[in-house]
Amino acid sequence: MMQQPTPAPWGDLQRQSGRLAWRYALLGIVWLAVSDTVGGWLPPGRGRDLYFATKGVVFVALSALFIYGLQHRAIRRFIESRSEIERLEQGYAELIDNLPIPCFVVEPDHGVILHANRAAREVYGVGSSPRLARCLRDLDVAADSSLCASDRSSRRCSEQLAKHRRADGSEFDVRLLSTHLSRADDEVDVVMCLDVTAQLREQELQRLQAGIDPLTGLLTRSALRERVARAIREAPGHQQMAVLFINIDHFKLINDTQGHPSGDLHLREVATRIGAFAHEGVMVGRFGGDEFVAVMTRPQTPMAPIVLARNIRSAVAGTAGGEDFAVARTCSVGIAWWPEHGADVDTLLSAGDAALCHAKQAGRDRVVQFDPSMRREAWRYVELVQGLRQALAADRLHVRYQPQFCLASGRIVGLEALCAWREAGGVEIKASEFIPVAERSGQIVELGQWVLRETLAQVCRWLADGVYDGPVAINVSPVQLRQAGFVDFVQSTIIATGLRTQLVELEITETVALHLDEELRTNLIRLAGMGIAIAIDDFGRGYSSLSHFKRLPITRVKIDASFVRNVDRLSDSQAIVNSMLQMARALGISTVAEGVERKEEALWLRAHGCDAVQGYLYARPAAADALDLSQRYQLEDAGTPLSFNS
Repeated sequence: MMQQPTPAPWGDLQRQSGRLAWRYALLGIVWLAVSDTVGGWLPPGRGRDLYFATKGVVFVALSALFIYGLQHRAIRRFIESRSEIERLEQGYAELIDNLPIPCFVVEPDHGVILHANRAAREVYGVGSSPRLARCLRDLDVAADSSLCASDRSSRRCSEQLAKHRRADGSEFDVRLLSTHLSRADDEVDVVMCLDVTAQLREQELQRLQAGIDPLTGLLTRSALRERVARAIREAPGHQQMAVLFINIDHFKLINDTQGHPSGDLHLREVATRIGAFAHEGVMVGRFGGDEFVAVMTRPQTPMAPIVLARNIRSAVAGTAGGEDFAVARTCSVGIAWWPEHGADVDTLLSAGDAALCHAKQAGRDRVVQFDPSMRREAWRYVELVQGLRQALAADRLHVRYQPQFCLASGRIVGLEALCAWREAGGVEIKASEFIPVAERSGQIVELGQWVLRETLAQVCRWLADGVYDGPVAINVSPVQLRQAGFVDFVQSTIIATGLRTQLVELEITETVALHLDEELRTNLIRLAGMGIAIAIDDFGRGYSSLSHFKRLPITRVKIDASFVRNVDRLSDSQAIVNSMLQMARALGISTVAEGVERKEEALWLRAHGCDAVQGYLYARPAAADALDLSQRYQLEDAGTPLSFNS
């Protein structure tokens, strides 16, 4: 980090030049006075004339010697001072290079690293040569907060916090301390990076111990629960209290598709808006995840909690985020009263949570007050979570298959694998009941792996028996897509069975496809690159166009049953389905209509170019040994019966 010697200030140069001029003038005056006096002493004649003729030459010689002496002295002093400066700079460079703290010499306007000391090279893996220079922004996980931008240079910001990434990919919190230095030809910033990860964790722990959630700044679950318990203890007779459980609708989809940093960003804004309602008589806290709780300790009227809930819904609806967060700009609210719905804090909070669950099950984006029947639903959720865990361990799950028929040939062109659960007593649990529970509890990952292994094993048996060699579709949850190693798991499972990847089709819902981030999009592209087909299930629910999916390797769309039902009679459904079919044909994507139950629906779909159908009209989901895979139907004109041939 060798700096060029700093030039003397302009005032010093002027003073030195002035002294040199005065000395030269003094020499000239002395010479004139002395030489004229000596010349006056000489007698007239040739000697005197020669003296006056040559004294100018003598003066020039003396001036040259005088100037040489002064310059020689100045140069000697300059060399001595330069050597001293270089020695000091070398010492400073060695001192900085040997510091155990990462240090960078940075170009201030663009943040280019000009020099990195030994500690910085070890921690960050950057080179010390300018040819290997990189921007300080590259080290920052959140580049907007770095010292790289000219409008936020260290000249105006000498200290700030950032999150850096080490050479091994790990992240840590740093405090950036910068000093601005001027050099002969440019200016630089010296930036020291102090690791404050442990310090910030300690501060976060202290905040948690103080009952403050570090992400949102609201009360934590334990702090809120303690305050509710205290309010119950101190409540005077005949006073009521209301608890509002607030959950952001479809927030999980943001984490699954956009990633947790985006989810945290949205949570902070929602928390700010909900926290604005906190005042005397209202406590607000984050109960966990995307769930918040507001407690009215002294509601003035029975309508006060409902009014508060409506205001909170309006505040959440006004959050920013554009299309990426539009799916999570509504919320569901459950309300419970003390002491009517719970005399103690645990019973009261569970009642509020049960009311919230009912609001979500009823369609979300609504306010629901607790009813005793809701507690039974909460117990049912716990029962299903425990039962599903036992069913996975005891092998009480089964896979059923529903055929998809080609409308042109009448042959089976695909199967959809559907998970079924039958309890030990013979009671069947509907997939519409236990799949949401599996997603909410996180069991969907283990369940999805089991379905994939079981389905591929069955396809192998069909191939060995020579009864079916077509594709099989398997539904995939966004939780599975985001799971580390999911693509490798699918690939290794297919390789273990020896199947061709073209026999495997993975289905994702339209809502998930609309909000894919780059990580999930990359996973889908990797899967498609292996030869696995990607299908969009329930297409049409999200009111999207196929043009949204041009960047995705989609090979098939499945039109949602809500549009297929009575499509031969409803002009609105006809317009929507027809536009889907035309767009799919233009993009070279095949189509499957779900939920076909009437022959007239199938005839209309065939007439308008749908490729295949799936529904109770042809076949219900059945176990592998109950399927007739040679089945073929003949779709006649309306008014004639639908016949099947085997």
